[in-house]
Amino acid sequence: MQTTENSTGESSMDHGQPGGIPLAARRTSRRRWWAVALGAVAAAGLTFSVARAQGFGGHGPFMMKERMEHALSAAGATDAQKTQIHAIWDGLRPQLKPLRHQAADLRRQIGEAIAAPTIDKGRVEALRKQSIDTMDRVSALMTQGMMSSAQVLSPEQRQAVLKQLEQDRHHRRHADGGEGE
Repeated sequence: MQTTENSTGESSMDHGQPGGIPLAARRTSRRRWWAVALGAVAAAGLTFSVARAQGFGGHGPFMMKERMEHALSAAGATDAQKTQIHAIWDGLRPQLKPLRHQAADLRRQIGEAIAAPTIDKGRVEALRKQSIDTMDRVSALMTQGMMSSAQVLSPEQRQAVLKQLEQDRHHRRHADGGEGE
């Protein structure tokens, strides 16, 4: 290894590599480049991932309602409690449905923008921001529904529902070929 000084008086290390750049630094730089390149593709998948995490992916509202029923039964919720909670979500469904369609349309637009012969970075970024805004509105409504539902249940029932939902999520990840947690 040899230290050299450039015309500005700064010193650098020549690690015996082409251009004086250590192999580890080149690998790190290459990894960063791939991370940035894949970032655009990840942006398209972001909306889908968030939507699925909120119960909006794959199987839609029917599966979400089935999961809720399963969790409430596991928690020992009474029929009256189940009726109240279903009414809460039935009231939110008309607000959630158009957001679900908007999120799907934005995912499609992002995919088309990324697949275009020339990528308009400004358009992709604007669509990404719209997706985040849409999912934020979904998240706010989902949180509202969860808080209202939680108020119907006892603290013990809330804990049981949480445990059941975590078990279901773990099971779905393994069933989808994921590693789980």
